[in-house]
Amino acid sequence: MVLFTFALVTAFAAAASAAPGVGTLEMSCGYAKSNLNVAPAPNENMGGSLTFGAGYFRSMAPKMQWGMEASFDNLGSTDWNTGTATAKTSVSIMRFTPEFRMNLGAGIGPSIFAQAGAGLYSVKAKVETTDTAFAGDQTSSKFGYNFGAGVGFPVGPKTKMNLMGNYHSVSTSGTSTNYYGIRAALGISI
Repeated sequence: MVLFTFALVTAFAAAASAAPGVGTLEMSCGYAKSNLNVAPAPNENMGGSLTFGAGYFRSMAPKMQWGMEASFDNLGSTDWNTGTATAKTSVSIMRFTPEFRMNLGAGIGPSIFAQAGAGLYSVKAKVETTDTAFAGDQTSSKFGYNFGAGVGFPVGPKTKMNLMGNYHSVSTSGTSTNYYGIRAALGISI
């Protein structure tokens, strides 16, 4: 399904592109943090952790791009007490999302952009403890969306550095899993 979605988005962007063959490959790394309570006691939030990924964007108009992103977003872990033992809960997310990006600045030099996307979020929650009432793993694939903004800086003739922040919301049982991500991405025009 992910490959089909990527092929569809890429084909659509290629057909709509004013400059065929122009695309940008991005590699990103950053930090993701959620305020999700993951333990029975109040205020047991995960500490946040590293996120990394890749994306490919194609121009469909001078200031608009379509593309696909894949990333691993580690939301970190937290230690807590079950009442009879200590426990550690960790959550990570694999994300595959078609994305839309709009450049709000000039075509050359530093520029501001907005980005939004929606797609498949595979959420994995793991509880490690000797208390069998709480221990276990749970993985589920859910629909999610994201939006954010960033700024891009040219660092070479075909290379650009993007700094961006995104808000993500994933539909999970009970309450939605919401988290924030801050990333730096190196984009190379191919």
